[in-house]
Amino acid sequence: MNEVRSSGKTLRGMGVSPGIAVGSALLLETPSGSIFRVPVPADRVAREITRLRRALVRCKRQLLQARAKALKEAGEGYARVFDAQLMILEDSSLIRETTETIRRDQVNAEWAVRGIVERYLKILSGLGEAAARDRGSDVEDVHARIQQALSGGQRHDLAELKEDVIIVSKVLSPSDLVLLNRDRVAGLVIEEGGQTSHTAIIANALRVPAVVGLRGIVSEVRGGESLVVDGRSGTVFVSPPEALRSEYLEASVQEKKREESLLQERKHPAITLDGATVTMQANLELPDEAGAALRFGAEGVGLYRSEFLFLHLAPDLPTEEDHRATYRKLAETMSPLPVVIRTLDLGGEKYFHRILEKEEANPVMGLRAIRFCLRRMDIFRAQLRGFLRAAAEGGLSLMVPMVTDREEILLAKEALEGCRRELLAEGISVPDRISFGAMIETPAAAAIADILAREVDFFSIGTNDLIQYSLAIDRGNPNVAHLYRPLHPAVLRQIHGVTEAARACGIRVTLCGEMAADPLCAALLAGMGIRELSMKPSAIPEVKHLLRSISMAEMHQLSRAALSLGSAREIEDLLQNRLGDRLPAGRACSVPAIS
Repeated sequence: MNEVRSSGKTLRGMGVSPGIAVGSALLLETPSGSIFRVPVPADRVAREITRLRRALVRCKRQLLQARAKALKEAGEGYARVFDAQLMILEDSSLIRETTETIRRDQVNAEWAVRGIVERYLKILSGLGEAAARDRGSDVEDVHARIQQALSGGQRHDLAELKEDVIIVSKVLSPSDLVLLNRDRVAGLVIEEGGQTSHTAIIANALRVPAVVGLRGIVSEVRGGESLVVDGRSGTVFVSPPEALRSEYLEASVQEKKREESLLQERKHPAITLDGATVTMQANLELPDEAGAALRFGAEGVGLYRSEFLFLHLAPDLPTEEDHRATYRKLAETMSPLPVVIRTLDLGGEKYFHRILEKEEANPVMGLRAIRFCLRRMDIFRAQLRGFLRAAAEGGLSLMVPMVTDREEILLAKEALEGCRRELLAEGISVPDRISFGAMIETPAAAAIADILAREVDFFSIGTNDLIQYSLAIDRGNPNVAHLYRPLHPAVLRQIHGVTEAARACGIRVTLCGEMAADPLCAALLAGMGIRELSMKPSAIPEVKHLLRSISMAEMHQLSRAALSLGSAREIEDLLQNRLGDRLPAGRACSVPAIS
């Protein structure tokens, strides 16, 4: 171990797996060994190709081992992450092109593989940041595995760890993560990745506290240095003072005890002390996450982000059958619980620049979500037809995002009805009626909620964007991110107004933004009349637990008091003072400023 610095440092990234980790840093070097072009004599080309094929067989054996372990410890959904890598490894084009390169150019296998992989990565980079990040990491992991198999070397053998560590690395492959000795790995801090990276998804499934997207952390930390990782807030303390370290160590022990206790009661509904029920649903990106949602006690899916289907299949567009199969699978897993499908909400990605054949200066405010769908009816209709076919067996509702105008809702409903008639004319069974909702995530939609409520069956308030647009704060801009305040009076007044408009029209209202995952905010929202909350699955047990300890009358009183206050700070203090003692020690109202 290296020397430990005496001065502490606090760094912030993206918390993707909750929990607290306290331990010593274990720095992992990214495999990047130099690869040279080595000429191969003609009479040794066949031997070089044989060497490549043996390396591929060895890699396949390693991946199957990782898949089996993931299946055993995290379930089928997470084991499928390795199917993607197996598909890359067994891809006939990869094998054929590499073999041809060895034969044609008479070069070593290492050089041939690297050239082919670099070409694949270049193609992925043209599909957008998300595709390059999520699919590119699989390609790079397979590449590193092949190179090490060719060299006869070994990958990081994390299963042999003998002491408690926090892994710090630029990247960490899903297979490394599954194979690590979880009795010894307390947490993860990774420079790359995002909420939807495979590593983040598996870390969450394995309940390993993790912070990703913390650029430069590898150069900030020395091997053996003391670290504290808060996977909920995305905070990493480097060489923390002993008092802080002890405080988090104790909090970690208490949190684990509390989590075990909460999971024991996860099946119990969120019924308040005076008998009111608040339904807890899950926000999902992938159908495979449905199993985890059920394990955490979800009572339905309040938001399924269908754009991940588009990113998964890029550069191809999903077909009507792709939509049908995906939504049907999700509905079957959750049955008989309800599932809400959100129509496509993309537009700023390079992927869509290719479709539109142009770029936009400010795509977040540009042709995205329902605006894009109404412009590209061919793409929208495929999604609607696939949805209707899946909905024929029940359990599915539909909602449209980024609404700003009544006309958008009418046009979307008209498109849906047109698809329904087409399918009927083709002799395909479809529901007589679909529950149709609108996301309220722009100030314009909130301001005309009374008008929009007449056209839909339900509202779903998307607070992540509503806060951003209301406060004119770009969450991704570090210069202003601290001004992103979910409890700003302007935000609460809009949520209250939307809830009142829904109540007046007799339609239900759900809140699916990150606010719902904070127990104190959830109590405030329930007090405003919101009876359905949708959040990341791991947050459900704790929110349920808090709501069961309060009466609805108390939550009504709390919301009235909050709406009378003039600043986010005052409202945060109100929640903390009234309900903070019902949370674990050290937990404050802290809604993450990420979606």
